[in-house]
Amino acid sequence: MSIPSLNSNQTSAASSAKNSNQATYAPQTARNQLNAMLVQSLDVSISSGKQSQTLLFRASITNITQVLNGDFSGQGGDQGNASLQINSTQLSISIQQDGQDQDNSPEATSKRILDGATSMFALYQQQHPELGSDDQAKNFVNLIRQGFEQGYKEATDILKSLKVFNGDVQSGVEKTYDLVLKGFDDFLSKNLSSSAQSNASSGSGTPQANAG
Repeated sequence: MSIPSLNSNQTSAASSAKNSNQATYAPQTARNQLNAMLVQSLDVSISSGKQSQTLLFRASITNITQVLNGDFSGQGGDQGNASLQINSTQLSISIQQDGQDQDNSPEATSKRILDGATSMFALYQQQHPELGSDDQAKNFVNLIRQGFEQGYKEATDILKSLKVFNGDVQSGVEKTYDLVLKGFDDFLSKNLSSSAQSNASSGSGTPQANAG
């Protein structure tokens, strides 16, 4: 049992990203390599749904890292390159640490995704000294949310193609999704000033609330 859709897509995505458009920033190449590593490191037990939470974790962190790298590379210069290396290293470590004997419950998986994503906030702040602290928090959460949504879609597409996105697998993955979104909202409120929080609550709610 192979995972043809992702394996072949990853290979062609990597070559077309290199050949067709050099304007594609370096993080795209990094992401292709990391996605390939994600697939290679997963056992065929994914086809029984047993690795669904691991798949979701890895796809989420890969996409979050890529979205942040895209933002950092827009800052240009050596600092942008340094950021790319730091984030790629963090992702490799996270993937290696995500072993089979870990707790793969929705609660534990969502915590690992949140810890991995929010640990990059200090680096984001360094890259954006021109923004006030409230804007830093809002923009950062928008970016990591976007990366997570992409990772969630990628993981669920694989599970659907393997015909295992049902029953406990589906409910577990969806629960992880809800917990991560709640975690993003909590992280944002913790990092907003009290005046920004009151503006948010007297308006339409959390600025980037966009549950899917």
